Amino acid sequence: MNLKTISEVQKDLQNLANQVGESQFAHAKGLYLDKVAITKEDGTPLSEDELEIVLMPKEMGMDEEEEEKQAMEDEEEEKSADVVGDIVAEVEKRIQAKINTKAARRRVGETVVKMHAPNIINPKRWGNVRNFRDDNNGDAVEKAFRFGNWIAACRGNRKAMNFCEAKGINVKGHTEGVNSAGGYLVPEEFETDLITLREQFGVFRQRARIRPMGSDTLRVPRRSNGLTAYFVGEATAGTESTQTFESVLLVAKKMQVLATVSNELNEDAFVNLGDDLAGEISYAFAKKEDECGFIGDGTSTYGGIQGVCDVLSNGTTGVQYYDAGLTTATDIGIADIHAVMALLPQYADSPNCAWYMHKSTWHAGFEKELVALGGTSGSEVVSGYGKTPSFLGYPVIFSQAMPSGTYNADDIVAIFGDLSLAASMGDRRSTSIEFSTEAYVNGVSVFETDQLAVRGTERFDINVHDTGDATTSGPVVGLFA
Repeated sequence: MNLKTISEVQKDLQNLANQVGESQFAHAKGLYLDKVAITKEDGTPLSEDELEIVLMPKEMGMDEEEEEKQAMEDEEEEKSADVVGDIVAEVEKRIQAKINTKAARRRVGETVVKMHAPNIINPKRWGNVRNFRDDNNGDAVEKAFRFGNWIAACRGNRKAMNFCEAKGINVKGHTEGVNSAGGYLVPEEFETDLITLREQFGVFRQRARIRPMGSDTLRVPRRSNGLTAYFVGEATAGTESTQTFESVLLVAKKMQVLATVSNELNEDAFVNLGDDLAGEISYAFAKKEDECGFIGDGTSTYGGIQGVCDVLSNGTTGVQYYDAGLTTATDIGIADIHAVMALLPQYADSPNCAWYMHKSTWHAGFEKELVALGGTSGSEVVSGYGKTPSFLGYPVIFSQAMPSGTYNADDIVAIFGDLSLAASMGDRRSTSIEFSTEAYVNGVSVFETDQLAVRGTERFDINVHDTGDATTSGPVVGLFA
């Protein structure tokens, strides 16, 4: 062990700090002090605790004269330099060893992650996937499996949490301030699938104009009056016309659905768990959206939303709808259908123009008239027209929210026109999901039945802003019972 005075230690440590830098100095200092015994100037031993050494930053070092003096002293103290050199070399060696160790750990960590969350090619499932679809975003089974793992991870399943972490699936706790307070905010990749499912199950979301909402309110400008052209005489001033605009207001309304699933979160059933829950939530959302968009009467049952049928039925007969005096769908005649189609203005006869009605209205009314017209062979009747029929060149879109069976006196039983021009649907887009093992769903305790209650929430609004006025037809018209 080398004997060093405190002044020699001061110089050595300053030199050491200049070479290894601040981040490694504490480690280098420890190595240095292991190799030296410190004494006072008179030779009295000095403990490490008695050291009080102040070091100067390298950039605030000595001037040329002091550097020259230091260089001469360094030549006389080769032994000290050798000690410092050895320490620096050892520090560098240990740093490199630590880097190599970290690299090895990363390689091991990757192997461990792959062992815990492999790329699932054929995860177990019971029956076919009914709700998710193969598309550009991935395989249906894989998407259902990922969603099932996310659900299980939110419930605290450790294996599912490891899977989500490895796959980059965000599992957050209760989130506030984003569309709803509380719940687990559905990651964007699953939200896209849920929206796709709602479009698949529902009609209004497919055909209305969707306006993404960055906040809970959105104002959309709408032209109410255009410019007018006038003839002018020679040397006569022209008549001014003014283009005016109105504002369509969308206010996101919170809607929730309740579902129950088995409380046994077995990883072998993650595919079915994800598929079933996505379907339950999406179908319930789509059904309510259709009810609000088509038959909403402005009451709390529909979140204050007034649908297309309600707006049309409060309009002017002969302009916004045709009153056919119907009791049931069998009363519909071809003349009634022609009268409704004649009300639609030319600008609304667009590629998006279609008929909207309940399936029973189609079969008992419109289809009846098609068959009565004749000209259909037996083979054509047997083969049918597929899932999407058409009438006089326009597609017929079924919505089970529309009136069916025996009609009320003021029912709009069929709509014809371009729904995207008549209505806007504000979509707040984010869905939140919460879980409970103690809730009551439809009066039944999920605890007693060993089930898991799931509550999904979304925010949206619908504004039917253009159906014409007392003298002018709008982009949609109706068949009035």
